Amino acid sequence: MNKYLIYTLVIALMGLLVNCKQASDLKAFTEAKYSLQEVQDVTLNGVDVMQKQSPNDFTTQEGDSLLASISQNTLRASATLYLQVQMPEEGENRRMKITALKWQLLVDGEHTLQGVIKERMQLHEGLNVLPIQTLVMMSETEGVRNYEGLSKLMTLLAKKEDLRKSLTLQIKPTVQTPVGAIEVPQYIVVAKPIAT
Repeated sequence: MNKYLIYTLVIALMGLLVNCKQASDLKAFTEAKYSLQEVQDVTLNGVDVMQKQSPNDFTTQEGDSLLASISQNTLRASATLYLQVQMPEEGENRRMKITALKWQLLVDGEHTLQGVIKERMQLHEGLNVLPIQTLVMMSETEGVRNYEGLSKLMTLLAKKEDLRKSLTLQIKPTVQTPVGAIEVPQYIVVAKPIAT
């Protein structure tokens, strides 16, 4: 009988320690600094936009497809993100399992594009290489789509300016925990790397 009681207490204690560790990890990831180092392999509706230098580089079919998808809010994007995570207390082996990741892109502080990445991913301290796929939708205010923000973004891209001073990326992960999936309460700002 005593062996059974000791075994139960050990299991309960281990469960408590795991839950405390996950709560500690979640807090650390919420307080961490995120920096988007690089974006590669960007496609929109399967079109490799990394090879396009101007609107003239798109075929008529590609342009029509992209415009129709933008107007219908059905634009699909895929890319590989290189996301640097810097923990407040470095050196601890922390990991966070994400089941979904809401994101929004602001142009000059104005909500412009948004979406949800529904793939499972795991974040750790340091550089994370994240292949993602997402539906890209225009942000809306009182049911009206923000075409002005999209126009600003297109103008910046056409001018080939440094976008880092105008764009802000924010993320809101949903984290897997022993008691179920929990969405982080507030968006986390992903800092831009310093231009060199």
